Amino acid sequence: MTARPSEIVYTRTEGQPSDISEAPRARVVITGVGVVHALGRTTGQIWEAMAEGRSAVGPITRFDASPFATRIAAQVADEADSRFKPDYWDALDRRSRFAVSAALSAVQGAGITFTAQNRAQVAVAMASERPEEDRLLEGARHLVAGDIASAAEILAANARPHAAAERIASLLGTTGPVLQLENRAPGGLAAIIEAAAVLRRGDALVAIAGGAEAPITPLSLAAFQGTGSLSTRNDAPHEASRPLDLDRDGFVLAEGAAVVVLELLEVAIARGARILAEIEGEAMTFSAGRDGVPGFDADQIARSIQLALVTSGRIQSEVDLLALHAAGNVEGDRIEARAVRMIFGSATRHHMYTPALKSHLGHALAASGPLALAVILEAMNRQQIPGTRNLLREDPEVDLDANPNGPKADTLRVAMVNTTGWAHNATLAICHPTSMRPIPASFDAAGVVLVVPDERDAP
Repeated sequence: MTARPSEIVYTRTEGQPSDISEAPRARVVITGVGVVHALGRTTGQIWEAMAEGRSAVGPITRFDASPFATRIAAQVADEADSRFKPDYWDALDRRSRFAVSAALSAVQGAGITFTAQNRAQVAVAMASERPEEDRLLEGARHLVAGDIASAAEILAANARPHAAAERIASLLGTTGPVLQLENRAPGGLAAIIEAAAVLRRGDALVAIAGGAEAPITPLSLAAFQGTGSLSTRNDAPHEASRPLDLDRDGFVLAEGAAVVVLELLEVAIARGARILAEIEGEAMTFSAGRDGVPGFDADQIARSIQLALVTSGRIQSEVDLLALHAAGNVEGDRIEARAVRMIFGSATRHHMYTPALKSHLGHALAASGPLALAVILEAMNRQQIPGTRNLLREDPEVDLDANPNGPKADTLRVAMVNTTGWAHNATLAICHPTSMRPIPASFDAAGVVLVVPDERDAP
């Protein structure tokens, strides 16, 4: 599985025993990952920053935040990605820059080259909770000033939620299904879950999926201030993101993107790809609330976790780690912890790690789930458990082992990533390559034809 990847033409051979239509459940693996975040542009950089105890959070410098109650966030440094031509880069909105940069890193890491023969078998699924607000604000200012022509030009190009997925597919020249989701914070995991479903039902053989967000804007800051959900520890930014801690006072906004490359197992095996993990289980649920108003409850979070576990075929004792959503909201953290204990038992803290990664990363909304997945993939590779920052006084109503003392070496074979949002819940279960179930010998053939790559420029 570590051989040099080849370019592939995705085709199926009629009558092959390994035809995915004959399998009870097609197997999907992760072969590439790309990230853009304030702590780094590789999972290794992010891990090292976390291990050193560095925080991504600092004062907001992109605009004057002084009128707001919250004036801190985890900002990505403004720097061009040298892999792209300046004219192309300058034309992109901020969210799309994060998306295409992370996607290209994921594709390059997976070792895939897209050609005319295989582009139709590649799907793209991305999620964003917030639109591209900088451009929308710019258009709105022209509108308020009475400059309708300028407002129309700006808004026509940017007043849509599809930029991230469309930009990735257009950059890579892929022509399979393209999906853009908005499922609040669980959207990024939902995009990965939907991308895996696209592969399993045979609509594509490779997928690029994740989340991208650029919410550090006056619009988002005002919106979340209105909900009372942001931390106001402006005088101590590094201490502000403190999920599970008894003194937490809300979450800290972050921006960036995380994207993974998914492949059917037989495709990855046939082309000699390096497998990072297998997606074994997944689930999404919704808290319907009452009187027509969506809710937020432990039962539906627990059901999402349980369904992902059941789908994976694993039992509770096999799960080494569950990465919590844990944004830092007082009641939200307690509800999620209660849901985890409902599935894993009252003694969960004694047999499973539950790190709160937003303590390091901040809350990147729909990109937060994919970012957590990226960190867990790095943790699996290192066989280390990520820590939880700023957890000084444990909330007794949480009662979980969030590993507050920094990374530690331990077995990490089966892990889950959980995300929640107002009413929406999504959970993913993955396993380390060495813990994957047996791979059928017939996957060596798999109906995938290997070809010598054509000479072509990089994307």
